Amino acid sequence: MSADLSYLIILLTGVVILLENRLKRVVILLGIQGFLLLLPLYQEESGDGFHSIFLAAMVIVFKGILTPIILFWTARRIHSPESTFPKVGYLPTLALLFAGAAACYFFMDIVSAFFGKSHQYGLLYVLLLIYIGVIGFIVRRNWIGVIACFSIFENGTFLLTLLLKSGVPIGSEFGSFLDAVLIIGAGAALRINSEQYKGEISR
Repeated sequence: MSADLSYLIILLTGVVILLENRLKRVVILLGIQGFLLLLPLYQEESGDGFHSIFLAAMVIVFKGILTPIILFWTARRIHSPESTFPKVGYLPTLALLFAGAAACYFFMDIVSAFFGKSHQYGLLYVLLLIYIGVIGFIVRRNWIGVIACFSIFENGTFLLTLLLKSGVPIGSEFGSFLDAVLIIGAGAALRINSEQYKGEISR
């Protein structure tokens, strides 16, 4: 499997997460996307060496396991409704997606001029994945969906770093993984406290 195809598959999971209206499936797909990050990681890092093993372990633990567990646990604690729909509807959401795709394609040559033509389409797919995360902040009405889109955004930035081979130190990479999970956990705690406070007020 080519690296660009791996990026495309991850992008498509992001599109499905954005448009999916069942929160349980959103969280499951987010976990699947986390594990799919192992594909480009193996292809870009050649799958050998301590650095590759470390990154793979972080992806599995933080993106494939911890994030879905936190979201499932939070959804049960706050009795979140199972169904959710975009604030602006599906057609405007799709219009935003197509607009982003057109913009990314238009600027792809400019970006490639700076970073080279290696994985040109992979870069396009990663930029679109980040864009999907941004769209999710705007159109998602349910808290779980918003956090899922934050995770998509974070996955996109991880892939962008991987694609551009920026050589971030291991400590910084571990910190970025940990920060993302801590943000999700803190958001979950705040949401639970908010729901409990509303319950106490309504009594």
